[in-house]
Amino acid sequence: MVAPGALVACPLGRRVVAGVVLSLDPPTYDGALVPIAGLIDAPSVPVELIDLAGWVARYYRAPAGAALRLVLPPGADGAIRKVGSGYALSAPPGTGAEVWIARALDSDQEGTARQREVLVALRAAGGELAAAVLLERAQTTMDTLRRMRERGLIALEKERRATADDPMSAAMTAAIPSRESIALTPEQEGALDAIRADVEAGTGGRLLFGVTGSGKTEVYIRAIEAARRRGRASLVLVPEIALTPQMLGRLRARLGDGVAIWHSGLTLSQRRAQYDRVASGEADVVVGARSAVFAPVRRLGLVVVDEEHDPSYKQDATPRYDARQVAWRRAQAGGAAVVLGSATPRPETWARLPRVELRERADGTPAPPVTLVDMRTQGPGPLSRPLIRALRDVGERGAKAIVMLNRRGIALMALCRSCGWVARCDDCDVPMVIHSDPDRLECHHCGLERSVPSTCPSCGAVDVARQGFGTKGLERAIARAAPALRRVRLDAETSGGGARVADVLRAFAAPGPAVLLGTQMVAKGHDLPDVALAAVVEADAGLARADFRSEERTFGLIVQVRGRAGRRGEDASVVVQAWEPAARAVRMAAEGDVEAFLEGEIERRREHGYPPWGHLVRVVLDGGEGEGVGAAARALAGSLRDDGQFDVRGPARLHRLRGRHRRSLVVAGARAGPVADAIEAGLARVQDRLSASGVRVTIDVDPQET
Repeated sequence: MVAPGALVACPLGRRVVAGVVLSLDPPTYDGALVPIAGLIDAPSVPVELIDLAGWVARYYRAPAGAALRLVLPPGADGAIRKVGSGYALSAPPGTGAEVWIARALDSDQEGTARQREVLVALRAAGGELAAAVLLERAQTTMDTLRRMRERGLIALEKERRATADDPMSAAMTAAIPSRESIALTPEQEGALDAIRADVEAGTGGRLLFGVTGSGKTEVYIRAIEAARRRGRASLVLVPEIALTPQMLGRLRARLGDGVAIWHSGLTLSQRRAQYDRVASGEADVVVGARSAVFAPVRRLGLVVVDEEHDPSYKQDATPRYDARQVAWRRAQAGGAAVVLGSATPRPETWARLPRVELRERADGTPAPPVTLVDMRTQGPGPLSRPLIRALRDVGERGAKAIVMLNRRGIALMALCRSCGWVARCDDCDVPMVIHSDPDRLECHHCGLERSVPSTCPSCGAVDVARQGFGTKGLERAIARAAPALRRVRLDAETSGGGARVADVLRAFAAPGPAVLLGTQMVAKGHDLPDVALAAVVEADAGLARADFRSEERTFGLIVQVRGRAGRRGEDASVVVQAWEPAARAVRMAAEGDVEAFLEGEIERRREHGYPPWGHLVRVVLDGGEGEGVGAAARALAGSLRDDGQFDVRGPARLHRLRGRHRRSLVVAGARAGPVADAIEAGLARVQDRLSASGVRVTIDVDPQET
């Protein structure tokens, strides 16, 4: 029977594609309708996820089809295949897909009231039923069935064993051994009590503000266990699945086989296997990156957003959703509690949510001391004298160090000292970065590569210099300054995926003195042993960005790197290098004063209407001809200003990207919806100009970059 959420085969020209039934209401279209070809043998999309996709489309101004693709089963957005008289998805079921079968057993025990209801449903079906069907009929969970198996009330067996589990997660969780359950500190107990109360109430959300090393993950696990006892499932979001092996290891070690992994690195059949486990209720905990917020979790009771400050939660392609906001919306609709955790929360979260705090490290050790170095007093090169001494000391002690420079490559640019020529990308109008192995220039925006010139193409001089440093240049400098340290680099070139990140972390954790150097990846979620030094090179580089979040991001990165050192009581230190050490974000990060920074940041944003005092919507116009794009942007800005309701900023010129000229507008208002409505109305008024100039328009609600 067709019902909302069912997948159906729809003729589209010569093709047959998958469609999803949204409603059974009478059609409003007056013309001729083509009948569907039939049902697709695939799991139905839960109605609550269809509603969630509709909200995403409306709030983020995305096409309905693009939003619906977020909630469809794997393979539903591609071709479908004919199977006998019906249809199936192109994605095969997970290789050797697991099928749990529940069978009633003769037993003198009656079980709990809930367990008796399960037995009634099972016996009514003849004593044997697929677990997925039993879960639906009895409105229960796999955890209940497992407890019934332990009491001898039912048999619970797999029809055949799955072989399509997530190989990436296995490699990642092997990177570092997971910890066993530990005794909670009084701060952790207080935080857990508050979160448990939210889980019991089936509503509410709060910030778990905890310094690095304070044991936030342990609180998450205990809260998930509390949700399980209520028969509710949990969803755990992490910024980047490849960079959080400790989280995965601890969840699987403590919560068992009921944990599913959800991320883009899986093959199609692996995604299908994980989808089936979650949709059937076999897996009642899902841990994953941004897209996991759309997993078909049944009876959701708790949503955890770890490292909630991370900009990776914002999708940078249509639909441009923010997983933090979507998680909040989903929890509200499904009666679940929300926990957003961070050592460096966003000002919006700090201002809007009640919070529980973990101000001390779980092992009671103090944060390591910080040396703030003024690079104007140092010699050339990326390493200051204090940092060189600290690195050599680490090598002599046989310990480890972490050094962050948030820029990859050998050098920042190729520059002619004679005429000032700079090697720029032909298509993006930005300096190209020098890389090695092989020696080349590379554009970090479009990927264009070129050889490094030996003479200046502008004036012919041989005085072409390499200016600035990237992570490869930093690696060479450390090799010269502290040769005793084995060098392990973690950046976009060395990561490549979860398994490769795990290899990098294992190489660093191996016995002996070593340094882990790289971009901001080295600051994300790692709990590594024997780290006696953490350092940030060019800590204030991000302050040069024309973005209202630049201070927030700079502050957060320094604090996060600082928190990697001395996490197990090691004698540790921190070195922060900056060209402007008195800058507010740098100075307060070195002091570790998160609360004072956030309160000041919130107040600073008040006069401009920046979040948390309002919402921003960004409009980017791009086209092949610069004057046409500029004229269209000015026309749109003028139309919005004539409206008079909102603060319109711009248009601002952006660098060309892949050969296309760009302009940006930012519109501020108290609520995102009315701002986006006004933008769409303004675009309608200038549509003729946009079409004539071949200008494309992108709307980004609540942007992370301005």
